[in-house]
Amino acid sequence: MQVRCGTEFLRVAALAAGLLAGASLAAAQQLTTAPPAPATPAVPLQTYTASDQSASVGVPAGWNVTKAEYGIIQMSGPKGEQISLGNTVFIRNGAYQPGQKASGLISFTMPNQATLTQKVEAVWQQAAAAAGSPGAQVTVISATPVPLGSVAQCGIFLGSETNAQGPQNFEMRFCSLPMDTNGIYKLFWLDAVIPAALAAQERATAEAVLSSYRPSQTTLMALLKPETPPLPPMGWVAPAGSSGESSAIYAEQQAQQSFNCMDEGVIRGEPEWQLPPYCR
Repeated sequence: MQVRCGTEFLRVAALAAGLLAGASLAAAQQLTTAPPAPATPAVPLQTYTASDQSASVGVPAGWNVTKAEYGIIQMSGPKGEQISLGNTVFIRNGAYQPGQKASGLISFTMPNQATLTQKVEAVWQQAAAAAGSPGAQVTVISATPVPLGSVAQCGIFLGSETNAQGPQNFEMRFCSLPMDTNGIYKLFWLDAVIPAALAAQERATAEAVLSSYRPSQTTLMALLKPETPPLPPMGWVAPAGSSGESSAIYAEQQAQQSFNCMDEGVIRGEPEWQLPPYCR
């Protein structure tokens, strides 16, 4: 399966910049507890499956799917709502410079040791720059960590922003995956943006859509796959009964574990105590 990360970012970026142009991002350095979700029930969702079978999602009545391929699904609501799922880009470890142009596979450079909030900020800055609106910012209201141990650094971000369409609220499920031996890592995220006046009414619906996203196992493993396959650590022993090169076996094991943890912990939102031990 082909995963379009470099050029795809520009298309995702254009959408993101359109949503976030003119907003303000406070670089919160620590993750805090997000406010509880409103009690308003979500509207019923109708399952939609991409024609390439890469992913499915629940779509609220009156919403339109505008893109569905390679695990990426984007949709818009009748009142300016926007949801984008399965976004993945390659990042090179290095100094960050706002407005960097994508270079082949790499969307931009960013220190791997930067905080998760700083990486969120960079994604929106690059999105705005790619759409011709550099300097866009967004206010992060809260961020809740999703504990996935060494599998990925993840959080759920809530925030607000104002653009040409008026004030809006957003939710973003965002992950930074481990860096490979060549200094390249991936960012993976799902996001929903809702007009502020509708936030209390529609937040539960947006969260239901985010949680209903179901990439196929093959798709999600490809989206999470590092550019350079990981090498087994010293002393690692292949599972009994397995055959083949130890490096390939180890890479497959890591891919399976990453899939399980990301699917259950980030997409489905399972509580930490229900996740497999290797996720924590």
